[in-house]
This record gives sequence, C-alpha cells and structure tokens, in this order.
Amino acid sequence: MKTSEVNWDDCCCDGPFHEGECEVQQRVGEEHIAKRTGQIISDRIPGRAIEFVNKQPMVITSSIDKDKNIWTSILVGKPGFVTALDEQNVQINLSKLVSSKLDLFWENIRENTNIGMLFIELTTRKRLRVNGMVSLSNENINVSVQQAYPNCPKYIQRREIEVVKTDTDLSNSNLNGSSLTNDLKQWIENLDTMFVGSSDDKSNLDASHRGGDPGFIQIVDESTLKIPDYPGNSMYNTLGNFMSNPKAGLLFVDFKEGKTLQLTGKAEIVWHDEDAQEKTGGTMRLWEFVISKWIQIDSLKSVNWRFIDSSPFNP
Repeated sequence: MKTSEVNWDDCCCDGPFHEGECEVQQRVGEEHIAKRTGQIISDRIPGRAIEFVNKQPMVITSSIDKDKNIWTSILVGKPGFVTALDEQNVQINLSKLVSSKLDLFWENIRENTNIGMLFIELTTRKRLRVNGMVSLSNENINVSVQQAYPNCPKYIQRREIEVVKTDTDLSNSNLNGSSLTNDLKQWIENLDTMFVGSSDDKSNLDASHRGGDPGFIQIVDESTLKIPDYPGNSMYNTLGNFMSNPKAGLLFVDFKEGKTLQLTGKAEIVWHDEDAQEKTGGTMRLWEFVISKWIQIDSLKSVNWRFIDSSPFNP
C-alpha cells in the first residue's frame, strides 16, 4: 500500500497495540489480521506456558543503558535458573547463572527497570515473549509481567543446548568498537540466527528472534546491516517499535566458540525494495541497522550447542 493511500491522522489503535504498531499494520494492509492475532497478547503468562518457562536453560533479554541505547543479551543457566512463580511473576536465580556477568544487562537494569524477554526453545521451535519490570534482590532478579504471548515457530533453526559447567563464567575477554572488523563481518555472514531488542517511545521493551539461511543478514559497509522482514504474524511488534523509537539492539551468538556480539544503533524500515523480493520471502520489505557501538564477549564457554536442522520456512 502506498503512503499516499493511508491517512496516518486517522490511524487508531485498539487492543494491545501502540500507535507505531498500528501504523505499520495499516501501511501494509494487515490490520484486520493483527486484530485477530493480537488476541493472544495478555498481561500474564498463559497457565500452560509456566512449565515451559521453568524448564528453559536460556532467555534472551533486552535492556536500556544510561544513554537510552538498547542492548540485547543472552542469559544461560541450568534448567530451573528461571522460574515462573505464577502467571504474573518471573524470577531469575543468579546463583544458577553460567553466562558472563560482564554483560551490560546487569548494569542496565539498575538504570532502567524495563525488560523484554524471549524464552525460546530451539529444539522444538517454541517461543514465548514476556515483557515487564525488574526489581532486584541479592540472589534474584524479579520480573513483574506486563505483557506475554507466544509466537509462531517460523525461521527458527533447531539446536540442542547443553550446559556443561555450573559455575558462572567470569571471563574478562571483552572487545568493543564502532565499526565492523573483517573477522566480525565473516562471523555475521555465516549467521543463521539473531535476536533483536526494541522499544516504543515509552521505553516498553521487547525481545525477538530473526532467522534464515546463512547470508540472510546483508553487510552494506562497516557500520550498516540489512535484515529482511519475512512474512509473520502481522502484529509487527518490532517494526512498530522502530516507528516509535528507532533505537535497537542486536545479538549474534557464535554457537561454536561460545562468543556473543552485541550491537546497539538505530533501525530504519525500507518499505519496498523490488530487488529484495526473493531475500524477503516476497514482502520486499527489510530494515537497515546503523551501528553506533559493538561489544564482543566470550560469555558462553559453559555451553555446548549442536545444530539439528534449518527451518523449512526459510526463503
């Protein structure tokens, strides 16, 4: 749908969506689907999903630093390190954590208590998004749930995860920069999985997954990436956040070496690129990410991963 065909002043939001999400839904002509799909969004974890949360060995998180930049992180521990105490309260036990505490996440949640979480079970392609507010105690992170909903299994590459060491990784291997090195470019070119954190203009955070065959992330130059926007659930939570707040954080995981690469920067939606029809699964839609800073940490040395297979939905 062309921009001229949409009167953004008449764009109204019903239900759980904010103005940015509604704007994207209307622009692509999928607001009727989003209205139906959005019924899955709740202010509590579905009762049947509590057991799912409690058995997860990892959770993807998004957080905001003191300069309002968004970062996406991965927390890993033995199953049971995350517990859904009930439908509206989640607890992370720090004593059972094995991923690095050098991650900016720990500093960020002291600056801003908003959090986005993605519980994703790669072996089954199940995922649950849980967003809320953090409070801290000596041994626990407590999350008060404000929004929770499941997502479809599309574009997830299946992997087995095994936590092989139970003590926290205290590695001090930490690199950072503002432009991509050749080694980082090669890493990104071989990726089949990434995670993205975003927020609306009120700092309500979200964490999401993106996947595809290796090469699905295009490197434009040392500071710019292009990510395809495949057909999905029509809610456009991530793109809707980009409309409200262009800041975003990306997370790349090196499943072989146990390293993570976190990037923070700004995203801009490219609505129609005819040259990208095949790469985007027919949407011809993608988004550009301009990097302002990156951090590499050897944060997952306590974890082994085994690739099983790629998603049959990958373009």
